[in-house]
Amino acid sequence: MLYLYEIKKLYDDIDNFKVSPLETIEILHIRSEMNEVQHLMTEKEKKELEKCDCKMLAHAEALLHHLQAAYDFADTKRPVEEWWWHLGEVSRGELTVALEIKSI
Repeated sequence: MLYLYEIKKLYDDIDNFKVSPLETIEILHIRSEMNEVQHLMTEKEKKELEKCDCKMLAHAEALLHHLQAAYDFADTKRPVEEWWWHLGEVSRGELTVALEIKSI
């Protein structure tokens, strides 16, 4: 369980709007890093990461509002599979994200 600490930190930071947008943008980078190593994760880690995704989706509009000072989501070059870089489209309902929470 190499990734549980990072996943927990990600979960805790998703709705922490007391920090600067530049600090908050780091959660998107962390989520992208987690995406790269997801194939190495245990089922428990994957489940916890999906909980992060659910929380991020629930707070998409607030995250978008907070992060707009530090990042222009309209100009993202990230692939649509990394939907967290497309929060504008997600919050407007233009990009649908389907998650499947697996029980372990």
